[in-house]
Amino acid sequence: MEKQEVSNLLAKYLAGKCTEEERAILETWYLTYEEKELPELHQDLKDEQLKEIWEALAKEIETPVYPISRKLPWTSIASAAILLLSLSIGFYFYRPKQEKTISIVKEKSVVQKPITNKAMLTLADGRTISLDEAQNGEIAMQAGVTITKTKDGQLVYTGKADASAINRIITPKGSQYQLSLPDGTKVWLNAASSLSYPAAFTGAKREVSLIGEAYFEVSENRKMPFIVHSKGQEIEVLGTHFNVNAYDDETRTETTLIKGSVRVKLLNSSKSTLLKPGEQAVVELNQLDKSAVNVAEAIAWKEGYFLFEDEDIQSIMRKIARWYDIDVVYAPNISQQKLGGNISRSKPLATVLKTFSNTDKFNFKVEGRRVTVMP
Repeated sequence: MEKQEVSNLLAKYLAGKCTEEERAILETWYLTYEEKELPELHQDLKDEQLKEIWEALAKEIETPVYPISRKLPWTSIASAAILLLSLSIGFYFYRPKQEKTISIVKEKSVVQKPITNKAMLTLADGRTISLDEAQNGEIAMQAGVTITKTKDGQLVYTGKADASAINRIITPKGSQYQLSLPDGTKVWLNAASSLSYPAAFTGAKREVSLIGEAYFEVSENRKMPFIVHSKGQEIEVLGTHFNVNAYDDETRTETTLIKGSVRVKLLNSSKSTLLKPGEQAVVELNQLDKSAVNVAEAIAWKEGYFLFEDEDIQSIMRKIARWYDIDVVYAPNISQQKLGGNISRSKPLATVLKTFSNTDKFNFKVEGRRVTVMP
């Protein structure tokens, strides 16, 4: 986030005027900001105001899972920058780690930093367009609709189609992409994901199909509900903000509501549940459950971070593999210790793996795009 945006959100939070989405974004920033951001923020907020905000955020986010000290000194703005995670990146166990260091093993890794804003668009007539290579401006016309790529890389549909034509946008590993659907709905696609949608919405419903992960800001239209089809479930909304994680290589599908309301229906079943902001529906083994969650974890990827809570190394490495486009294998006897922590998705892969190795439970051997996780 821009520093002025952070200042504005902090001021709104202090006044109790943050929306659920703004609160989630602010909590994600709180977990990941760097010390250099504080001096400029101090121009807009006084020391005592920052102290009040920090204490309130710490109470909201605090969980007994991580043995992290959250008591912050307040003698100056510099000391206030000592975050609950103590650094801008870090991972923690339920138990304090032993005093032992395991170094990462690196062998000619070709992976540096992840590629962003790359996607392939397939039109209804079979034409394909590499969106990262296409020039800004009009990139295609189909069925009466003009498709435009904006200067910041977003995809926008304008016009009225004579007939529905299904498009599909695919993000490879290491990339994400944002687009506006014909009805004005905004979608952020995470890495290794695809979204199928019509060039124009007609009929009684607006229907799209998702594989992978996406964040939706749905344009409200009570006469035409918005339907998201994904693995094991169907989501019906009128106008709201929510995140869907529905990767084929995950055992569960997660729908997390930020704003508004959505109904999640289990496929081939009459069972459904209505979500309120701050709740998550989980579909696993043909079962549907819901619970209150920290929504900041669900949307951290959209804000440029990994944020893990109570996850094993296999779950974490699946996310790392999608973003850095690597293949992961495991040596025998890998620890199943749960991890928690956060790190920027802009960090080099070597930095991310080094962070894991510092937890004293894992070591890594990197050979090209093959990463072996070792005890």
